Amino acid sequence: MTIDELLTELQVRYPDGATWRERVILTNFDILNWTASACMPRQDLYDQLAIGLARGFHASELSFEFCDTVVNEIHSVMIFMNEQRPQFFWQIYLAFDSGEYYHDGNRDEDPGEAYTRPQIERVLDAVSALRCSARSGDPGLTLAHAKA
Repeated sequence: MTIDELLTELQVRYPDGATWRERVILTNFDILNWTASACMPRQDLYDQLAIGLARGFHASELSFEFCDTVVNEIHSVMIFMNEQRPQFFWQIYLAFDSGEYYHDGNRDEDPGEAYTRPQIERVLDAVSALRCSARSGDPGLTLAHAKA
């Protein structure tokens, strides 16, 4: 299963506008199934899913609500399993987290646009730079991140 296929599955689970009661909770069993079908370790899966969400949000193909919900659900599994937060997942999680509330009480701006979008752009720039470095043969990079 590809990351794009997983994102499509997640869009079915977490449709925009659905109440919390209507959503299907993400579990460790889901992560185990996805790592097996995607043939990648959990930490790589977390990074790749987060990068896919970030790209979709950046391209305005995925809503803030959807992306924020998914990173929160994945993070809940990480907490339950007492896992480390991989680099890109954590940066993307924090970017969406910063869009969940009004900063300094300023209700005139959309926090998703004012805070999340610029942070996502910086993360995606870092991912692109990493890919370019990996292609040039930098031995300090992991292939998992280079595929992002």
